[in-house]
Amino acid sequence: MRCSSGKIQYDSQHLAENALIDQHIYKGFAEHQGPQNVYECRDCGYWHMTSKNAERLPRLQEMIDSGEMRKKQQASQWERRF
Repeated sequence: MRCSSGKIQYDSQHLAENALIDQHIYKGFAEHQGPQNVYECRDCGYWHMTSKNAERLPRLQEMIDSGEMRKKQQASQWERRF
């Protein structure tokens, strides 16, 4: 489902955050690329991802700092090869 802004709508903050993490894993974004956080839209009331002027989602930052994100990205790349 999409908002009038054209962005994908997520029913909850938790779902939006999980989708953001999944995008980083699957698409292999570099540290400062791709969506960085989520917000509740004033127009539709759903949650969206943003990359503009956003403080990075703490969970995403923790995964980057610990090396977990890179490991998950590598595993995702291997899975797509088979």
